[in-house]
Amino acid sequence: MDKEYKACLRLGISTSTWDTEGYVTERRDCSGIKKADLHNVVMGMVGDFDQEPPIYSAKKIKGKPAYYYARNKKMSAEEIGLKHSMVKIYSISIESFFEEEVIVKIACSSGTYIRSIVFEIGKKLCCGATLTGLERISIGRFNLKDSLSLSDIEDIALNSKCIDSGTKNICRGIIPATKVLPLLLSQDFRC
Repeated sequence: MDKEYKACLRLGISTSTWDTEGYVTERRDCSGIKKADLHNVVMGMVGDFDQEPPIYSAKKIKGKPAYYYARNKKMSAEEIGLKHSMVKIYSISIESFFEEEVIVKIACSSGTYIRSIVFEIGKKLCCGATLTGLERISIGRFNLKDSLSLSDIEDIALNSKCIDSGTKNICRGIIPATKVLPLLLSQDFRC
């Protein structure tokens, strides 16, 4: 399914995992980079994108995730044998750009690694970049703006309160945990 993300990235820093979980592998000055430079780079990525998957990913290699080889066997991308894959970037927009901190909105096809996009942005700007935050906004027809908060769900379950969620009033279908637990513990429910 197609997905849409809001990604936060930091220019001038490269890490082993392409995000903040890894160790810093390089620091570079990015003070000369202008918003127009960033704009040109991200607009050039729209369309078919030849993606290099991160070595710290769940992409399967010989039945095991790539991160297994990277962490446990201390293997490089070349040794692991990760192959590039073609994905589609429908759009990228720059939401904010302040010094080295950037927020972009990305609409992409299934299988796209946002860390790969961030890595490529840093590579094309010749300063490195690492992913510092990620929020999935939508997947297929499901959108974050249509979701309910935990407190909304609690209100529905505990108080039979209806929630107006855009196109529907949501009142039924949520059973309070206090009613489910006794059912789960009862003899009638056991397999």
